[in-house]
Amino acid sequence: MRSELSANITPAMQQASDWYARWLSGEMDDQAKSAWQSWLDADEEHGRAWQQIERVQQYFGKVPGALAVATLQAPPSAERRRILKQLVLLLSVSGAGYYSYREQPWRGVMADASTRVGEQRQIQLVDGTIVHLNTDSAINIVYSDTARMVELVRGEILIETAHEQARAYRPFSVITQQGSVTALGTRFSVREWQQQQPGLAKVDMVKVSVFESMVDVRPANNANSPVRVSAGESLVFTQSQVFAKTRLKATDKAWVNGLIVVYAMRLQEFADELSRYRSGVLRCDPAVADLQISGSFPIADIEAVLNTIEQTLPVRVRRFTRFWTTLTPA
Repeated sequence: MRSELSANITPAMQQASDWYARWLSGEMDDQAKSAWQSWLDADEEHGRAWQQIERVQQYFGKVPGALAVATLQAPPSAERRRILKQLVLLLSVSGAGYYSYREQPWRGVMADASTRVGEQRQIQLVDGTIVHLNTDSAINIVYSDTARMVELVRGEILIETAHEQARAYRPFSVITQQGSVTALGTRFSVREWQQQQPGLAKVDMVKVSVFESMVDVRPANNANSPVRVSAGESLVFTQSQVFAKTRLKATDKAWVNGLIVVYAMRLQEFADELSRYRSGVLRCDPAVADLQISGSFPIADIEAVLNTIEQTLPVRVRRFTRFWTTLTPA
């Protein structure tokens, strides 16, 4: 773990994470506590790193029980690895800013559940919640006595939350780099992607679509009240901005059934959508980019979809290699 993280986390944060892991695992006897205090007093940077840990503790209202979950029944090395991974999640939730979040190559590798490009998967969490993972997606799962959280590391998921008894109710949230989405007894999807802004760098975006009940959206850098999104609505947001709500499209959840369903979509946009489900480059010539396409297409056979495009539109599919395909005028 240390070798994977050392390029991205300061030594002080590494050490603070190590100490926190020891506190969580119950390894801190009096001698260890004395050593921890000596480390804390030795450098101001140590103090700042530990203050961030304390902010995480305050966020959950427990010290340090938020991560002391039953799933940590593993050999010490595996337990330590999991604790540190979950610590990264909690620090990102609290806006720590210690990590270049998206650029961590180990995040997807260490994820609790993931899918490859073109793959889809359904998992059931310990409380009965169902999570559908779309293509090239990854999540981490953090359940505690007080909260249920899924971190969307990348990609897209659809959540069917399980209902808990009021006496033992724990809120269910999906955490992203851009902010959090808290379910209020619902079925909803969350998708994260990067969008190129004219003349600017790519911007990380999150789209929430609510199919049942409602959710509360809280952008990471927006101190205003959460935005409520009800059934039949979609919302796109960034770390600091919330865009206007739009009507939910019935086709937004078609991928769960293995389909891409579109109506009068520009061919350029359709090619971008297909690209999510196949490896390599799929380009669309500007000469045919504005052609419109409608229909229901199988995610599992993108090559068949490309053949259908060629048969129904004045388009030729040029395959230069298996990893480079261009849609051109016929």
